[in-house]
Amino acid sequence: MHRGFKLGLYGLVVAGLIAGSLAWAAGGKTVTLRVDGKDRHVHTSADSVRGVLADAGVTVGSHDIVAPDLAAHVKDGSEIVLRRGHLLHLSVDGKQRDVWVNADSVDQALDQLGYDSRNVLSVSRATRLDSSVTSIAIDSPKRVTFRVDGRTRPVVTAGPTIFQAISDAKVYVGPSDRIVVAGRVAAGTQAVKNGEVIAIQRVRYGSSVEASAVPFQTVKQADPSSYVGTDAVVRAGRAGRQQTTYQLVYVDGKLAGKTAKKHVLLTAPVSQVLRVGSKPVPAASSSTSAAAAQQIAAGMVSARGWGSDQFGCLVSLWSKESGWRTDAANPSGAYGIPQALPGSKMATAGADWQTNAATQITWGLNYIAGVYGTPCAAWGHSQATNWY
Repeated sequence: MHRGFKLGLYGLVVAGLIAGSLAWAAGGKTVTLRVDGKDRHVHTSADSVRGVLADAGVTVGSHDIVAPDLAAHVKDGSEIVLRRGHLLHLSVDGKQRDVWVNADSVDQALDQLGYDSRNVLSVSRATRLDSSVTSIAIDSPKRVTFRVDGRTRPVVTAGPTIFQAISDAKVYVGPSDRIVVAGRVAAGTQAVKNGEVIAIQRVRYGSSVEASAVPFQTVKQADPSSYVGTDAVVRAGRAGRQQTTYQLVYVDGKLAGKTAKKHVLLTAPVSQVLRVGSKPVPAASSSTSAAAAQQIAAGMVSARGWGSDQFGCLVSLWSKESGWRTDAANPSGAYGIPQALPGSKMATAGADWQTNAATQITWGLNYIAGVYGTPCAAWGHSQATNWY
């Protein structure tokens, strides 16, 4: 082929290409495509939105929004907006829900869903949404009432916990103070609920030192030489003294607890020694002679540590009162050797108080010791007043 022919053919091809390009340029258009807020320019000859998206290689999902719609006519300079659907895993005040939104950022998505700026989020509001699933925890505003330092304070808080509500209320809580909800002590990490009443109890600790008596013990010693029922104190007991340190707990200024922490013995107690008669009391009846009754009494008087002088006073006293007869009765109701009034009092010494001289003498000596101290004191009162 001749060189001139080749050049002519090449020229025809180039001219054809240029003519074709000019023809495409004359029938094509440039469209702005905005996908999730990002613009791109698409050169296309398509007449509809659907065609432009196809030329741009963009697919539309079931949760996406396109404006204008897919069948709309486009021309040079048209704008197409595509908002992708984004799946959100929401946890609203602990309750789970999944929603689809057409937004570019978390802030836009929450605005679409009606959650304003008072809600507390687990992610930044400026976070952009992408093709992946976004998880967001939302804590809505709650109205709570604080009771602290004698005052009531309403507060609106979006914090998920009581600690956050306390922070929003600007309430100081000391390390020993208590948080009380519905009558129970609550942890600050506990979830806060709408309408809840939260009490802050001021807790303060103190101490006190108090002295008190330490009771003495009684040591009993059996005495086979004394009749049963004739107990005598050999050594009087004496209480000791101790010092106790207490920890005091005050709640809102009132004493709420007192716990003993330390005991210091100041004076040791002295045990009381009691001699207890163990010798069986001889049986006696209404026929017991005065001499026999006095013999029984002599043993009981001696067992109490009283001397012969006291026994002599006792003989004189009861000789005057009853002649030492177990059945001596007085119209006043006094009865027996000691003339108990009424006689039934002697039942505390024995059920046979009406006939047994030993029972009557036991009761009589207990009475004298308790009221007068000794038989001679009782005899002296009898001589002065004619009764004892």
